[in-house]
Amino acid sequence: MKGQTKKLAVSALLLAADVILTRVLAFNTPLMKIGLGFAATALCALLYGPWWTAGVAALGDVLGSLLFPTGAYFPGFTLTAACTGLLFGLCLYRRGADWRFPVLAAALNCVLISWLANTAMISYISGTPYTTLLGVRAVQLTVMLPLQALVLLWLTRSPLIRRVLDEAKKP
Repeated sequence: MKGQTKKLAVSALLLAADVILTRVLAFNTPLMKIGLGFAATALCALLYGPWWTAGVAALGDVLGSLLFPTGAYFPGFTLTAACTGLLFGLCLYRRGADWRFPVLAAALNCVLISWLANTAMISYISGTPYTTLLGVRAVQLTVMLPLQALVLLWLTRSPLIRRVLDEAKKP
């Protein structure tokens, strides 16, 4: 497969994995989402960097909301999905196995994007006060922060994942 075609094919597989892990195989309520969809985004970030991953993550949100709607589509969540892809790419792309970058990616994503920004989006569309939602969504933060940190550490340090990533990068 040529380089660009392979990049598109691998990205499409990761996008599909993101949608399935986020919309089908996750614990979803109107206020929180606990799942492993971020792992597919992180793999894309490890392979292709921040800007490409931001686009794939945004497309994954749009596709997921069309295929498995949990309410009306809201572009604010697409923006935060793109921010997650961008942040993962900035923290993980070409960083090696240094433990600080996956932990930083998990902390920034869970606190800034998921807890603060997504809570603002939920507050906006539901009319519920932001500070009230922050307290409720703190449960998601306490579950997802260690989960994301552990999964991102494993993805960046696992010899098996390293071999798969190296193979995917070949032209």
